[in-house]
Amino acid sequence: MATIIGSLRPEAAKGEQTVLNLLNTLPDECLVWPELPVYERYPDFVVLHPKLGVAVLEVKDWVEITKANPDAVVVRTRAGDDRSEPNPVRQARDKAIAIANRLEHEPRLLNSFGPHQGKLRVPWAYAVAFPNMTAMLLDMLGPVIEPACRFCSDDLTPSDFEYRLRNLDWKYQADLSSGDVQTIRATLYPELVIRTAPGAAPVGVADTRQEQIAKEGLQEDTVRENSELTPEGERLAKNPVVRLVRGVAGSGKTLVLVMRAKYLAQLHPEWRILVVTFNRPLAGQLQAQLADYADQVRVVTFHRLCRDWLTAAGLWQKSPINDQPGRITHILQRNFGDVDKFDGAFLAEEFQWMKETGILDRERYLQEPRIGRGRPLTRNERAQVFDIFEAYQRHLQDFRLYDWSDVALMALKAMDGGYVEPGQYQAILVDEAQDFAPSWFDVLRRALDPETRVMFMAADANQRIYRKYSWRSLGLHVVGRSRILPRSYRSTYEIMRTAFEVVGGNAVLQETLKSEDEELLEPSLDEGWMRHGDWPSLRLFPGRQEESQFLAREIKRLLREGYAPGDIAVFHRKAYGPARYQTLLRQEGLQVVQLRDNTERAAGQITVSTMHMAKGLEYRAVFILQLQTLFQPDKPLTLDEQQTFQAEELRLLHVAMTRARDKLYMTYQSKLPTALHGMHSFLSDARRNNANSPT
Repeated sequence: MATIIGSLRPEAAKGEQTVLNLLNTLPDECLVWPELPVYERYPDFVVLHPKLGVAVLEVKDWVEITKANPDAVVVRTRAGDDRSEPNPVRQARDKAIAIANRLEHEPRLLNSFGPHQGKLRVPWAYAVAFPNMTAMLLDMLGPVIEPACRFCSDDLTPSDFEYRLRNLDWKYQADLSSGDVQTIRATLYPELVIRTAPGAAPVGVADTRQEQIAKEGLQEDTVRENSELTPEGERLAKNPVVRLVRGVAGSGKTLVLVMRAKYLAQLHPEWRILVVTFNRPLAGQLQAQLADYADQVRVVTFHRLCRDWLTAAGLWQKSPINDQPGRITHILQRNFGDVDKFDGAFLAEEFQWMKETGILDRERYLQEPRIGRGRPLTRNERAQVFDIFEAYQRHLQDFRLYDWSDVALMALKAMDGGYVEPGQYQAILVDEAQDFAPSWFDVLRRALDPETRVMFMAADANQRIYRKYSWRSLGLHVVGRSRILPRSYRSTYEIMRTAFEVVGGNAVLQETLKSEDEELLEPSLDEGWMRHGDWPSLRLFPGRQEESQFLAREIKRLLREGYAPGDIAVFHRKAYGPARYQTLLRQEGLQVVQLRDNTERAAGQITVSTMHMAKGLEYRAVFILQLQTLFQPDKPLTLDEQQTFQAEELRLLHVAMTRARDKLYMTYQSKLPTALHGMHSFLSDARRNNANSPT
């Protein structure tokens, strides 16, 4: 079966669906694009057959043509009316010529020697399919509808279709390699070209699976509200038409999302499109990739989106507080001296959960199942927590303060009050969606046009490090609309194999994912097609001074070998780490930038960052320092809490490791955490086996 990339619009004629079904029967190596723009033209089908070339097929569901000339035909409708239409053969020919002209601009698709040197070596053809008309009827029109450029109803059978396709006017024979196919795809659809930064040299081409997901369902109709819907249908009609792409780290989820945004912008120039993510560095990267669509596509972090709305409405007076645990501790000491079983950090997390889920009523809080909290609470403890929550809320109100969890609730209230216009965007695309809260999706649903309701999300549950909500609890129905990308193109085989070793065998993490309606996505690790490099380095140093000397020395060596400063990142688990290593590297004369919420990635400087801030980014070389700072909780934990905490730390380390494309260095002092002994043994065995293998 051929690979179909995209889909027909819902109102497509029956004949178009017939032709699509026949195209689907072509050999596996064939690619078919239905109704997608190629340089502002919309052929019904573009077909790439490696043994034939590139063809444009137009489909006309007409039942009778009464007159025809080279420029136009007169079509008689089923109602008996006559109307004039452009000659479809000429239309198909013009679209095919436009494609051929574009392919001629790619030197790799030209003959490099011989009598046709410099000419296109990709054959092309065109044809029109008439599913309701026989060859006899079309022959009566004379040569205007050329027999060599048409499919009649007689030809539209599985046994005849490919034969007729092979006998179009191809001019000469083709034998396109897989590399030629990739080049043709990238030339027809330049957005498939993968670059590490806008304007940078291409590093690859999106694979057909990525392209399929990006274009799947672009033109599907949404469920409309009407009086015939059942109550369940009415409920679903109010939900967005959600599609979810899940994938392992480096599988191209963000690439697919960016392509999706571009296709929606091309198909619907009148639409306003929102691309929203969690952290600012990733938003800056997405903004650069979508710069050509800046007038139509807005790229922003979720909190910036809310802040801009609230500022315009005059409701944003000061930034939210950042010392939430400290304030809660003060309230505990002042008003609840006898409550010593809770601390500020625990309660801050609980209050965040309450606000993000909208559980702000006492009775509901006492009864609501609490998923994702390692420490269960009794009903009496919940009552005490809610008393403290009310005191905390009074404190905020008295001092006219609010915290970050209030921002989404404030945006919803502003929409209810008419201060913020709902339904502003016809499509919303969410990157790193696994870290979005229920209240955030409530805001995005309200921001979505009820007539279109198009939402597309990219996520990886393996990288869910901030929030633990299932898609079901978020009110998002993704069953049947979820696609998986198992191949990683970012990292080498050696890096991905090691990174999965960190999380793959952790039973607690797998149970956590199951509670989130997810599963541990195992990467497709094929040594045959993946890039290869050095196994990750895991080094023990007696102290921070020796580690720092190694770090500076190794970075300078990479720079001498041709790495750019922007290719290198240094990650640390703790918040104090980035500033410490920024100072150290600057003392060595290196250009360094510390990645924070309010900064974007700088191409000309080495990045230092916490592991959390690195989500969604990638670098050629990554250093993860002081692994002994992992698995150090800020408070005493029960046994169950310790197991959950350890699983989350492993997930965070997996995120940091998979930021690396080519080289990964990990260091520690004193003692390697017990949870990483398996990785240490794995790397030791891998290097030993590699050393013993024949060269």
